[in-house]
Amino acid sequence: MKFYILYCLFFAFYFLLATNYSFAVYDPLSVPNNRIGVHILSPDELSDAVKLVNNDGQGSWGYVTIPIQATDRNREKWTVFMEKCQQLKIIPIIRVATLGDGPIWLKPQDSDLIDFANFLNDLPWPTQNRYVVIFNEVNRADEYGGAVSPENYAEILNNAIDIFKRLSDNFFILPSAMDNAAPNGGNFMRWDIYLKRMYLQRPELFEKIDGWNSHSYGNPGFFSSPALSGYNKSDSFKYDLELVNRFTKRKLPVFITEAGWSNAGLDDRTIATFYNHAFYNLWSNDQVVAVTPFLLFAGTPPFNNFSLLTKDHQPTLAYQTIQTYATTGEPLLKVYPTPTPDTPSPTSMETIPSEAPPPPVMSPSTQNLWQKIVNYITKIIHLSRFSKTITVGSKKYQAEIVSTQSDLEVGLAKYNKLEENQAMYFDLKAKTIQTFWMKNMKFDIDIIWINDDIVVGVSRGYFKDPYALIQSPSPANYVLEVSPNSGIKLGDRLEIVN
Repeated sequence: MKFYILYCLFFAFYFLLATNYSFAVYDPLSVPNNRIGVHILSPDELSDAVKLVNNDGQGSWGYVTIPIQATDRNREKWTVFMEKCQQLKIIPIIRVATLGDGPIWLKPQDSDLIDFANFLNDLPWPTQNRYVVIFNEVNRADEYGGAVSPENYAEILNNAIDIFKRLSDNFFILPSAMDNAAPNGGNFMRWDIYLKRMYLQRPELFEKIDGWNSHSYGNPGFFSSPALSGYNKSDSFKYDLELVNRFTKRKLPVFITEAGWSNAGLDDRTIATFYNHAFYNLWSNDQVVAVTPFLLFAGTPPFNNFSLLTKDHQPTLAYQTIQTYATTGEPLLKVYPTPTPDTPSPTSMETIPSEAPPPPVMSPSTQNLWQKIVNYITKIIHLSRFSKTITVGSKKYQAEIVSTQSDLEVGLAKYNKLEENQAMYFDLKAKTIQTFWMKNMKFDIDIIWINDDIVVGVSRGYFKDPYALIQSPSPANYVLEVSPNSGIKLGDRLEIVN
């Protein structure tokens, strides 16, 4: 079983990695698309946003990027938001966020992903594709719990894809955009170093994401002309893709979810000229799906310098310039049935042809021999791990005892089955309410919650429900996992015999 403790999660180690992925999302560039959008901070801004992204009704189905915090999962509020998007013909891009702890955003946990996935899956999305961004500028420590960790974010993103897609294949998962202007060292990591380390941690991620997410500001200082090219300029998405194309042959749709210039050092006319140049020469790239400049409106610092509306909510010249690029979009609105294993998931994602030669094929006899050797070695290792004798009440088990973080994370997920006399015993180190899940499990189990040496609860874990959270009924510091229908009862005493 996949071990899962709230606030202490470093997850999703796979025993086997899949190398081919299918997608139920459709390529948003395969249909007429209005790439004009805007970044907003509240659902209340939709009525103002639609005037910009759909050019007062001359276009349709523009985009809005909007963040949702972990404490803001109000079903009524966000249902109204989605219904209004449908009515106004707006495509939402939801960026999930944790909570602010002073100047720092809390580090995300897998529990956040499960809660967000369940919540967002229940909302009436207006389009077939459900665009979700997994956190923000994670190469900055203040955006990720105070410490930069590409390896941890790679695991979080990998889990997010699995969790969201498990609920609906129509979730279109985008990674966090990088802060391409961030230096390297201390509380920051350069965007390219960060992405390379993500790839080393989880190479398959770049095959699993549905598109690319970029923040294409005119840096440094949010003052640079879009006529200048660079990894930290308004065409930064091209530099992102140049690197990402080393990791995948797929031609990823690009979402520029933040962009813009500061009026602290530029006048409105210059900013309008910059936007015109960028939309005409840069963001017209054939991979760009949406551009949602930051920000529709902010009346106070620090974001008021980017506002496309004045303090009196009047359109700036930049606003009016962006507005002229709106077109008529025709996104797919109806959800098709989720494909079965016998029916390939439809996709119009374009791929870049590969010149790599096919891998060598072993003869059947060679495959047979190697399989026998692997099976034999696996059997020996498997048996040797269950070396401790444990009794619980009248039951006796040969148990594998795990206490290291890496073993706790994988648990029984590394096995294809568990014999009736076998068990896994978890030393959790701390006596708290424990939370487990069944991710990557291949069989059902009984979960025996133990306080010191007394059974305080028995729960059933179902492998077909991998993302259900299973909690101990009271504090526990040990867990025993055994085959289902064990007959173990509350109050039974556990003893390690040898």
